[in-house]
Amino acid sequence: MSEIAILIFNTIFGIVLLYIMGYGCWISSVILSERSILRKYTGAYYDFEVDEVLKEMGKTRQEVLKEHNEHN
Repeated sequence: MSEIAILIFNTIFGIVLLYIMGYGCWISSVILSERSILRKYTGAYYDFEVDEVLKEMGKTRQEVLKEHNEHN
């Protein structure tokens, strides 16, 4: 009986771990996509440079991303 309980626990643990890892990959892809959009918009590579260019333009990251999403 304990072998079945351990098997069930391991299966549930594996499914939960797989979900957490999948969610992490999805979040990572969203962050990288947003970073790519901002780099193309500003021409800067590093995050601090992107922030400086956006500050000079008088825009925020959210405004640029929203503007990009409206055009696509």
